[in-house]
Amino acid sequence: NKNLFEAFPNLEEENSKLLKTLKLGKTLNHRETHFKTDGTEVTILSRTYPLMSGNKKMGAVEILKDITKQKQLEDTIRRLNNNNDVPMIQLNEDQPTNNTRFQFKNIIFQSREMGRIVELAKRAARSPSNVLIIGETGTGKELFAQSIHNESPRKEHPFIAQNCAALPESLLEGLLFGTSAGSFTGAVEKSGIFEQAHKGTLLLDEINSMGINLQAKLLRVLQEKKVRRLGSNKEIDADVRIIATINEEPQEAIKHGRLREDLYYRLGVVNLVIQPLRKRKTDISVLIDHFIEKHAKALNIQIDGIADDVVDFFHNYSWPGNTRQLEHTIEGALNLINDERIITFDHLPYTFQQQMLEEVNNLPTSLRSKKRFMTNG
Repeated sequence: NKNLFEAFPNLEEENSKLLKTLKLGKTLNHRETHFKTDGTEVTILSRTYPLMSGNKKMGAVEILKDITKQKQLEDTIRRLNNNNDVPMIQLNEDQPTNNTRFQFKNIIFQSREMGRIVELAKRAARSPSNVLIIGETGTGKELFAQSIHNESPRKEHPFIAQNCAALPESLLEGLLFGTSAGSFTGAVEKSGIFEQAHKGTLLLDEINSMGINLQAKLLRVLQEKKVRRLGSNKEIDADVRIIATINEEPQEAIKHGRLREDLYYRLGVVNLVIQPLRKRKTDISVLIDHFIEKHAKALNIQIDGIADDVVDFFHNYSWPGNTRQLEHTIEGALNLINDERIITFDHLPYTFQQQMLEEVNNLPTSLRSKKRFMTNG
């Protein structure tokens, strides 16, 4: 005869399927793995049902099932299948062998805007000019860079990518231009990636993260097409095509001192602007299908699709992480699949579930009963 919150004072909606079921009036499925104090895994499958009297929600009941042995068997079968039946690398005539993975055929889209950018990139691939790819994080800038290289006359030569934000300026300079013995303590004769990319393509990712002083040295290399190792007076030919990426508007980066204006003009001979996913939402459905097919195959599971309410949420979501975030969301959902064939509310990340619940709370009372989340029940 106690109120639920008296019996369980720490109960909160985000960790209670019972409360979510009470709010939504729908059956929810959930799968969790717990660890005992001795380290043993226990996998639980739960199903939570609303108790209804006509259209009135009276309560909820949750049934738990221990599926630890079943999960262990599934994992063993999946591991054996992956080891015995699936080759680690499948080589074919079309697969690049120059440190790249992507070609234009790997760019999945339906929108007219993305089709236009792909066509511009294909035209740019035919020329030796430098390319600046502008786009938010996760829009697929490196995918475009590799595709341009593989469509270009340089495709038989190296493609080397370097993230300019990954290293401090002092280390990045040596990595780009190489070092000579004695140029600093412990320095040895070592070629830089400009030399290694000779006759090929060098991708400089997040060029706006490179220090301004180093940008000046880079500009000189681009102008002279020669590189000088740190501590050396010898100049070495560097026939390299540069593809640079930037995750903000170039004029903003110039204004705030993150990009030299003269370097921008040298790099941006060809500018490709990849729109964020929220501005090309017609691509979302085809990307969902592609990512489901890709990751379901890797996980060796069968999936029929995705619930309509989840698709609606995906189309209304802003996707700050763009295509990369969408792919990770799909991959994460597939990892939570047990014996279901549809991705539902249950399989989404916690933050997405909370936003979907907030949408319900923000609806007028008269419409809340019409807004239902499709579940495995």
